[in-house]
Amino acid sequence: MKKKTFSWRAFISLGLLLSFLVLLVSGVILYLAPAGRIANWTDWQILGLTKKEWQNQHTVFSLAFAILSIFHLFSINWKAFWSYLKSKTRGGLAKPAETISILLLFTVTAIGTWMPLPPFSTIVDVGDNLTDSWEQVENQPPVPHMERLTLRDISTRYAPAASPQELKTRLEDNGISVISVDQTLEDIAGENGRSAEKIFSMLGIEMPKASRQGGGRGQGKNR
Repeated sequence: MKKKTFSWRAFISLGLLLSFLVLLVSGVILYLAPAGRIANWTDWQILGLTKKEWQNQHTVFSLAFAILSIFHLFSINWKAFWSYLKSKTRGGLAKPAETISILLLFTVTAIGTWMPLPPFSTIVDVGDNLTDSWEQVENQPPVPHMERLTLRDISTRYAPAASPQELKTRLEDNGISVISVDQTLEDIAGENGRSAEKIFSMLGIEMPKASRQGGGRGQGKNR
């Protein structure tokens, strides 16, 4: 019985399919996800992954898809591929209406998205509205990206009456493990299976809630 050889063509084709599925799922989830400051503060998750972890999946599998696409191209005999490309190019020139139409459609899509113009801007606006729908005063951090502050930062800026060590003690009294006052709320939360919002509430610091307008929307909002 002849031993089957490893099929790189099948390997690459299956890899492209799986990468595409991950890109499709992660793309939809990121389109629907809340803003980063909300997701990080409340430990927002879907299917067991945080927004940052979904972003990492999307980035890595985008690269994998690109690499596999290149290998898929060169797994075909190059001369045969070049001959196929030339035949298709001639076929396209023989059908100028179809060729011009698709080039025009791509150009309009690119410019319409960049400017932005409807209906392309509508797609972006719907995504922005879905992102904004997660925002409520009660689940916003007092300061944008406060989860990145350390206990020392919080003591210095917002609770000068409490030393960093005292803040550390308050968390430990609530059963939270803290290695250092130079740990961020995000790190402490991750190590203890809590949200940064919950960790901050244990500190007992009274701060005015960030308003929706004052919470910071990022420079890419009205791009």
